[in-house]
Amino acid sequence: MQFDYPGSKILRRPIDIPPAYSLIQKEGLSLLLRDDYRSLLLQTGIGDIKMLLKTHGKPLSHLVGRIPHLAVSLSDGTRLVVRRYSHGGLLQSLTRDLYLLGSRGFEELILTEGIRSSGIATVQPVGAIHQRVFPFFYRAYFLSIEIPGARDLPSYFQTMGPHPCAERLIEKRRMIQSVGRLVWQFHEAGFFHRDLQLKNILTSEGKPFLIDFDRSYRKSTLTLKERIENLLRLNRSAEKWKRAGLPITKTDRWRFFLAYSMGDEQLHEALRNALRKLGFYSFFHRWFWALKGGQQYQTKKH
Repeated sequence: MQFDYPGSKILRRPIDIPPAYSLIQKEGLSLLLRDDYRSLLLQTGIGDIKMLLKTHGKPLSHLVGRIPHLAVSLSDGTRLVVRRYSHGGLLQSLTRDLYLLGSRGFEELILTEGIRSSGIATVQPVGAIHQRVFPFFYRAYFLSIEIPGARDLPSYFQTMGPHPCAERLIEKRRMIQSVGRLVWQFHEAGFFHRDLQLKNILTSEGKPFLIDFDRSYRKSTLTLKERIENLLRLNRSAEKWKRAGLPITKTDRWRFFLAYSMGDEQLHEALRNALRKLGFYSFFHRWFWALKGGQQYQTKKH
């Protein structure tokens, strides 16, 4: 399939194409592709992304969102992970996966490349697709290379079990500390994660990876308030999974916070105060969850 380069007509504003990427468009299809993967991706059939996913897409059990992430095998032996964007909340029932104007997938790709270039462990993005559906509306897809053997943190903790042996307990503690340092590195570089939760942290070969930066952003420096907000979002995610039966202890969470604060007394005290306040409000959350009858553990995105 041949493409020209006239520039996208569905973008709300021009985008800064990152190095080693090219913007391609034809007949309502806009693709931002990494140059060293472009030929491979086009040969695989991403020019008709809907048909490609229908015929070759395989669901990934460790990446389950509102719409399942699908993997497509590439001829070089790797697998392409395709995430289709979809709305949550009220818009989920109204527009589902349709977006009005904008450049959502492209913006996440550009941010993800910035995260990688900062030395932060994440996926290797290779492209993003915007497919015009109606005038001013489009569907968006994010393309990355699968991390071999990856699983999300809920799956990792479930495998560890509630009473791991001494060797696995040491492994678990090291992983928690590594996650704490990774999130600190992410924040220190000025990045804010819009959905920092356990499902958006993967592990592979003893190493954690941050993923899914939709609507996230970067500043020159994050404020302490922004850092705390992000950390409390992660803590709420851990609390939900714990109440769903996942073996996460208070010690696990404090080990993470200590690894994150890295001896910074101001940050440590701010975290302590925030968690103290959270403890008061969580009483009402626990009461609400009790009324709902609790939840059973399942590896779905929270």
